Amino acid sequence: MRNKSFKIAGFIILAALLLVAYRAITANVEPFREIPSRIANFSAIEIDGGRTTFDEHKGKATLVVLSASWCPACIAELNTLKNLHKEFSAKGLSILMVSEDDNVKIASRFKKKYAMPWTMVHWNYDLMNALGNPRVIPVSYLVDSDGKFDYIEAGIIDENRMRRAIKALVK
Repeated sequence: MRNKSFKIAGFIILAALLLVAYRAITANVEPFREIPSRIANFSAIEIDGGRTTFDEHKGKATLVVLSASWCPACIAELNTLKNLHKEFSAKGLSILMVSEDDNVKIASRFKKKYAMPWTMVHWNYDLMNALGNPRVIPVSYLVDSDGKFDYIEAGIIDENRMRRAIKALVK
C-alpha cells in the first residue's frame, strides 16, 4: 500500500514538473530585454589573440552576429554571412562575430572549421549589455558608422532583407 502511495505521489510531482516545463517553453518570451538605440563601446577577447573594442569598428557599417558552434541555426547561416562578406567587405562592411561558446579554444576551432574570414570575439557581460541582452541566437545587428542600430534580426538571417539593409548603409 505504501509503495503504491509513493508511486502516485511521484507521478503527480512528475506531471507538475512537466506542466511547468511546458508552460516555460510555450510562453511568449521576447528575444530581447531591452534594445538600446546605439551600441555602447565594449572590450572583448579576440579568438585569434589580443583584445578589441567596438570603437575600433566605428566609422564603417558593422554586422555584429551572435553565434556558437553548438547552434544548428548559427551554422546554417554561415554561407549567407560568407556571401555578405564577399559582396560588401570591399565596400566597407565589417563583420564582427560574437562567440557564445564556453571558451575561446572551442570558438577558435569553430572559426577554423568553417574558415570564417571575419573577426570573432568571445562573449562577456559588458558586450551582451551593449547588445540589449538577447535571449536567443543567432541574432544579427547591423550597426551604422555612428554606432546606431540600423537593423536587427533574431534567428537565421534573411539574406535578401539583410542585403537591402547593408546596401543602404554602404552605398
